[in-house]
Amino acid sequence: MQVTRSEDGKTVILSFLEGSGISGSIALDETQLAQLIASLGLAHASLVEKRPPPPIAGARFTPVYTTNWALQIDALTEGSMLAFQHPAYGPVGVVFGPQDIEQIIRGLQKQRTMIRSNPEDASQPS
Repeated sequence: MQVTRSEDGKTVILSFLEGSGISGSIALDETQLAQLIASLGLAHASLVEKRPPPPIAGARFTPVYTTNWALQIDALTEGSMLAFQHPAYGPVGVVFGPQDIEQIIRGLQKQRTMIRSNPEDASQPS
C-alpha cells in the first residue's frame, strides 16, 4: 500500500499499489490511523510471539527526542516499566528486570561522567 497525506493535512490516504490486483483507496483521520497502527502492531506481535527477539545490534531505528514518559514499578516482574509516547506508534512501554536495571544505572552513571565542552551540549543528542 502507498500512504500519502491529504492536501489539507487532516487525513492520510491508503491506496493499493498497481499490480496488487486490488484498486481503490481509503482516507483515515488521526484517530483511525492510530487504531490501525495499534492493530497492525498487535497482529505483528502475534506472528512473532513464539520467537526470541532479534538482536538489537545493527538494527535501524528512529530515536524519539521529544516525548512524555513515565517510570513505574511493574508488579508482575518486580522490575521497572518505562513508558513513553512515540510519535509514530503511540504509547509504548518496556519492562526492565532487576539485571537490566543495574545495567541501565551503570550506563547512565557512565554517561554523567562524560566531559562536555559546553554545558548546553548535555541537552543535545550525541
